[in-house]
Amino acid sequence: MRHDLEGHLGIVNGHLWIEQCDVVALAKRFGTPLYVISEGQLRGNARALRAAFARHWVHGPVEILASLKANYVIAVRQLLNSEGVGCDAFGSNELFTALRAGVPANRISVNGSAKSDQLLRSAVIEGATITLDSERELDALLAITRALDKKARVRIRVRPDYLALTEPSDLFPAMAIRDAAQLYKPGVEPTAARALGRRALAEKTIDLTGLMTHLGRHSADPAVWVKMAEGFGALVAELCAWWTPWTPRELDIGGGLPAPRDPTHPDRRPAPPIDEFATRITAALGAALVAGGVEPDGILLQVEPGRSLFADTGLHLSRVVHVKTQARPLPTTWIEVDTTEMFMPDLMIEHAHFTPVFASRMTSDPLGLAHIVGISCGFDLLARDVPAPLVEAGDTVAFLDTGAYQDAASSNFDVLGRPGTVLVNGNRARLVKRHETVEDVLGRDAPDAAEIVL
Repeated sequence: MRHDLEGHLGIVNGHLWIEQCDVVALAKRFGTPLYVISEGQLRGNARALRAAFARHWVHGPVEILASLKANYVIAVRQLLNSEGVGCDAFGSNELFTALRAGVPANRISVNGSAKSDQLLRSAVIEGATITLDSERELDALLAITRALDKKARVRIRVRPDYLALTEPSDLFPAMAIRDAAQLYKPGVEPTAARALGRRALAEKTIDLTGLMTHLGRHSADPAVWVKMAEGFGALVAELCAWWTPWTPRELDIGGGLPAPRDPTHPDRRPAPPIDEFATRITAALGAALVAGGVEPDGILLQVEPGRSLFADTGLHLSRVVHVKTQARPLPTTWIEVDTTEMFMPDLMIEHAHFTPVFASRMTSDPLGLAHIVGISCGFDLLARDVPAPLVEAGDTVAFLDTGAYQDAASSNFDVLGRPGTVLVNGNRARLVKRHETVEDVLGRDAPDAAEIVL
């Protein structure tokens, strides 16, 4: 049975290991289902991403603003603080979490659409950068900064037309990327951005530092990302011409870059190395700026990785509870495990494929094909037609590349408590987020609340 394992993963005495920890021992010690994150892989990914873009963006410094929504476990975020990584915080609760985790406010980009006045006020007071998404937000921000007599650092999130992106979207296969990108709510279209920027530049309490865009995970083809960078660069140059003599101090290309094994790819193909994306994106962006009359030297380039930073740092562990077979009408084997697609929601949201490995039988030969299924009342088909060895109740199954978004977007369907998270560092492991209990799940219910007459 072949497994494409690298980096923090290995096989020792027939078991899957993460760093210097036996995955089967982790499952027994901390219980399943369980999220596991490799500290070494996370630090390595952060350094590799920064180095790749810094190597090729020759015009100025590079800053990594990790997507908080991809993994907001406090201990995980604190590791990134120690690596000098900032963050993209989407909405009030993410800003609160980032600050609680100790992210320096000057390394936080407050993103999101329909920002509340409370969120804008908090961002101004703390000194975080605000990524504007509408004229209404600017109106509210001006009232806040004038009342506080405080200047706000802002940039505008733009949504280029991307007319050249005619390739099909991995997320919406029936649509071209240029059309699918217009479905996503954040971002200001070019004409509206002109007026918004002019207003911002005229205000004494607003410091317009740059522009931001985000294509998202529509493709793992570097050629698509070249077109994204060209479209963004051309729009930046166009806006600079409208706002002359203003030029950006920072440009943020957002996230959406794929993880190495790329669970989202419809054909389950691995993604090219991050260095190829960095090379081609930076070259295309720099060339587009120069072609539009904008000198890129001195501009800070920001990147907001989610999957490419977190995905391959994580495993999701489960325990086999039953093996069910039938002879007719179709011979079928189901390996029933104690987790669910509710704890790996990208199986449903993005039709992802998280590679399962039999962590307790890594060197056993497959005997046939089986479906791995979860414990919820839904279809809960975690992996289909998997080459499986002889397994029995108590065996450990690990799903690869679950470090991004799976914990963050998991749910309590069937009144299931969400799993805890273990952080591994060498031969040491610690539970940094406890398992949720049924009391936690029911904690918001108030069946005896007094009625109010309206």
